[in-house]
Amino acid sequence: MKYYTAFENISGFLYSNGVNLVELARREGTPLLVTSEKRLIENYNSIYENFTKNYNKFKINYAVKANSNPAILSIFKDLGSGADTASPGEIFIANYSGFSNDDIIFTPNFSSREVLREVLGMGIKINFDDIGQFEYVKDIRPGTVSFRINPGMGGGEFPGIVTGGHETKFGIPEDYAIKAYRIAKESGAREFGIHMHGGSNNLKEEYFKEITSKFFSIAKKIEDEVGIEFSFVDIGGGFGVPYRENERPLDMERVANYVVENFKVLAGKNEPVLMVEPGRYLVADSTVLLGKVTYIKNYGKRIVGTDVGMNILIRPALYGAYHRIAVANRLDAEEKDAVNIVGQICENTDKIAENRKFPEVEPDDIIAIFNAGAYVYSMSSNYNGFTRPEEILITRDGNTVVIRERENYGDLVAKAKKWKTK
Repeated sequence: MKYYTAFENISGFLYSNGVNLVELARREGTPLLVTSEKRLIENYNSIYENFTKNYNKFKINYAVKANSNPAILSIFKDLGSGADTASPGEIFIANYSGFSNDDIIFTPNFSSREVLREVLGMGIKINFDDIGQFEYVKDIRPGTVSFRINPGMGGGEFPGIVTGGHETKFGIPEDYAIKAYRIAKESGAREFGIHMHGGSNNLKEEYFKEITSKFFSIAKKIEDEVGIEFSFVDIGGGFGVPYRENERPLDMERVANYVVENFKVLAGKNEPVLMVEPGRYLVADSTVLLGKVTYIKNYGKRIVGTDVGMNILIRPALYGAYHRIAVANRLDAEEKDAVNIVGQICENTDKIAENRKFPEVEPDDIIAIFNAGAYVYSMSSNYNGFTRPEEILITRDGNTVVIRERENYGDLVAKAKKWKTK
């Protein structure tokens, strides 16, 4: 169970905080998402404590897109987090989870005039993705203006999750940033922030040293040339977690040291708030996706069928993403032949893993897919008419609580209307 500290092997069975997850899966049914509250808290404190020992004007804004379950948002809110949102729907979920509008930041891209004006009317700060977005609302004269800067570089595990650099759709290039803040200042803005988000799932500490050095130098240049001071500086997220067996966890202490050392170029007498917006780092390894082996085929290639399809876990089909998989009731079993592990969706891309060494399994065995807390339920669908899974929280004192009920077939048509031709 290397690196998955929320889970442990007890006599060949998967446990979390004293709960036998095989028994839980058989009782509640599969597919099933199980989250450790204890691990959520540990991940939050890992960031907060390492940054605040170097700079105390520090704020975490949880990236709601990673996992929007209100129970999970509420846990982070109680720890002191704000919420980073990317749509009016995420703002609604954050409000529903207890976040006040003062603790919500909206970071849209290509939002409509109507959405931007509505969000500003709620008193929520916006990280504008472009000068034109600000032009939509400058007649409202927002008191606080922040722009998302594209620092010209970015990193991530897959091209699809890199959010900075010349080939992405996000943010304002450095050459246009000074113009953007001059327009905001001339329009009457009284307070300024600045934002970037360079990528996702970066596991090299030096990456954060490099990209924040670039970003903070851009911010300093804007301050000097426009004659403003930033009240908050948001470096985004991108903190990685190890998905593969040979990867090591990010050293958050080194990351914090690098970032705060670079931040000194801005943290003068003004001392702006330093913000981060982690999503994956906070939730990914807190959660396991439990499924059931349904059928096994063997025509020269052994194919292990499960009830976990790409409607629930789309990342392997979308990015070629890798998730560690174990047989939760056979953790001590020897891995044998390479198999394909698939779901029930009518697409050949519906593969959880290909050519993966796996123990001998039988129908009704329980499989465990790790790092399922980020971008699993939030990217799920009802494709092929399959329902989405139940979610359970294992509380810090070892109790189990249903935090999202399993969908039923009625949910598939709840918003639809029947029609009869004459």
